Amino acid sequence: MACVRVGGQEYINNRFKDKLKMPVPAELILVICATIVSHFGRLDERYALPIVGKIPIGLPAPSVPPMTDVSSYIVDGMVIGVVAYVIAVNMARLIAERNL
Repeated sequence: MACVRVGGQEYINNRFKDKLKMPVPAELILVICATIVSHFGRLDERYALPIVGKIPIGLPAPSVPPMTDVSSYIVDGMVIGVVAYVIAVNMARLIAERNL
């Protein structure tokens, strides 16, 4: 995938920058090609590869999570809070340094 990304973004996008209105989405093209090869090559049957299958349309209805693992929710929430705090402080410092 790195080869496709470097090839698509560095070579094609830089070379035809003035002719293209938007960059070429190399990752999207790679996913589409891999999906087509997997479907027509029947890779799931030949090599027992797991496939996603049908993806439901829309969002699931909101529901309250089970309250059996409340302690893990608290720990996860604290970790997310610390990470968000560190990111916010670092962004504030970066913006303050730029504006001084």
